[in-house]
Amino acid sequence: MKPQVIEETRNWVAINKPPNLVVHDVPGNKHAGSTLVDWLRRQIPEINDNFESADERPGIVHRLDADTSGIILVAKNPNSLKELQTQFKERTTIKKYWALVLGTPPAQGTITGDIVRKSSDTKHEIKRLSFSWDKKAAKMAETSYKVLKTYQSNFSLLEVQPKTGRTHQIRVHLSEEGWPIIGDQLYCNKESRQASAELDLKRQFLHAKKLEFNDPESKERITIQAQLAPDLEQILKRLE
Repeated sequence: MKPQVIEETRNWVAINKPPNLVVHDVPGNKHAGSTLVDWLRRQIPEINDNFESADERPGIVHRLDADTSGIILVAKNPNSLKELQTQFKERTTIKKYWALVLGTPPAQGTITGDIVRKSSDTKHEIKRLSFSWDKKAAKMAETSYKVLKTYQSNFSLLEVQPKTGRTHQIRVHLSEEGWPIIGDQLYCNKESRQASAELDLKRQFLHAKKLEFNDPESKERITIQAQLAPDLEQILKRLE
């Protein structure tokens, strides 16, 4: 699967990122040699024209985990990059994800809890995060959700909105509530691992579905939506 352009202006481009694609190269990258930045430099001329060749994150406004699919916003020039990054920092953007979890949460709710690194597998560069009451190290995180649909009485499709932007926030919060994301091999339990194996899902069922932000030039409110990735669509069809 290749990245797909959802919408494009002279200042930014919204991409539907496929799974198994890192945004930019990092140490220990298991997908080394193929990144979204590589694709952008080949496909979007303004990236090479307006950013230095040594820039490892040209135009990258925000991040998505390698195995998470969906919308990622890319600026085409430094001024737009600064403006869009400020919106993310000040939390004036709205990000909504779809996640399939094991369990049946209440119809809607908000999860609040501090997140901190718990341990690290340095061999594989895996950062495991969890709740913490150590206020010196932890960062406050808040996530709201609503149930979109329930499948087979024990799977729930959620629309999830992170109010903060902590690493692995959605995955940690849902797992800590007892609703691990199907396919997640890091924040999981025995039952969710078994369900993931039975569904033959090779990555977490997490998709950046919707993004709202202000155009950096016109200040118009923009809403972008990304079609669900094919592998996730197949999972939902199997559960029908």
